[in-house]
Amino acid sequence: MKPTVTKWLLLLPLVSLLMAAISPSVQGITLTGQRDIHDPSRIHELDGRYYTYGTGGPGGAIVTRYSDDLVQWWNGPAAIAAVPAWALQMVPENGGGMWAPDVVQVGDEYRMYYSVSSFGSQRSVIGLATNTTLDFNSPNYQWVDQGLVIASQPGSPYNAIDAGLLYEEDTDRLWLSFGSYWNGLYSTQLNVDTGKLSPRNPAPVNIARNPGSPVNAIEAAHIMEREGSYYLVTNWDACCQGASSTYNLRVGRGDSPLGPFFDRNGVNMLQGGGELFLATEGNQIGPGHFSDFSANGLDYFAFHYYDGAANGAPRLGIEEFGWTYDGWPVALRDLPAGDYNRDGRVDAADYTVWRDTFGSTTDLRADGSSGRGSAGRIDQSDYGVWSINYSADYATATTSTTIPEPTAFSLTAIAAAYLSAFRRQES
Repeated sequence: MKPTVTKWLLLLPLVSLLMAAISPSVQGITLTGQRDIHDPSRIHELDGRYYTYGTGGPGGAIVTRYSDDLVQWWNGPAAIAAVPAWALQMVPENGGGMWAPDVVQVGDEYRMYYSVSSFGSQRSVIGLATNTTLDFNSPNYQWVDQGLVIASQPGSPYNAIDAGLLYEEDTDRLWLSFGSYWNGLYSTQLNVDTGKLSPRNPAPVNIARNPGSPVNAIEAAHIMEREGSYYLVTNWDACCQGASSTYNLRVGRGDSPLGPFFDRNGVNMLQGGGELFLATEGNQIGPGHFSDFSANGLDYFAFHYYDGAANGAPRLGIEEFGWTYDGWPVALRDLPAGDYNRDGRVDAADYTVWRDTFGSTTDLRADGSSGRGSAGRIDQSDYGVWSINYSADYATATTSTTIPEPTAFSLTAIAAAYLSAFRRQES
């Protein structure tokens, strides 16, 4: 049983006050403006402005999208207007297009990794361009091409496209993950000074496949680190077919950027393991090309999807995500109502969040409902009422129960979670 809409309506003024005091949150807000993009890069913030880059501008250019609030998006100038001559020589079948850029900041330098290939071909390259700023209004703005990073050709074990970058500032290590179809995804360490391969580092290591697909449909690797663990998020199945696309996002966890990576059930991602993170929902078809970033003290992920309400046009998506109590990323939309500390379960810690944030003015038993404790004050009986609504803890909710304090969380997170839960209740 869930709380009634009436109870949530009583809380909305408090939520509104909290939301008014914080920066705008993307959770639950539809993006607007020029949000058409395919294969968006990781989003970076510079001087209050957010930037992402993607596939498929005029003449094959790498496109730029920017925003001042993560909600309204605008077209910027092409980051790279044409395929470099060296890449065209190596991939003459290309036809003049660059794909799937990713951007990483190393010190004061921004590094853009891009792919040049042709659809369904293993003759591919990943190149590198560098810049000292993302601000295209700056006189110092210029993406300078630095040439080849890695290449593949027919018969190679991998397809050299879809670069994903991870820079670990504390250890000064730079990692490249990449790959598409064929033998799946690979990971390797780069020379942090040059941004390219080094003979001192191991050869690319195979980290994931999709053996359930006849053509091993897997691509767009992205690795992120949290508390000493590494998470590989990747696309399964087919992209680029508009509303018929079947992309979905899968995740595994490991102890190294070189793997191995396992899903929640302990299945190696080389054997087809991969915890489902995001799939088609409503008009948001075939979500793919995940990357993580932080803003306003929260964790977000960017991705693209095909808009079922616009004939399958590719769109930018941005959502919040949390981390479960057992260390797995989860989209905020998939958290249960009442999970205020965003750990993937509803328990006494969530009641503590509720109590400490709103409980001093909200007596759940003010209507005189039956239960332990006394109406007219905030006490253990309110936890009993709350747990009936949300969890299976009511049987142990006695006056002697110790309610554990939750781990640290932001006020923004509480407000967003309450608003999200209210909207779910409405629907």
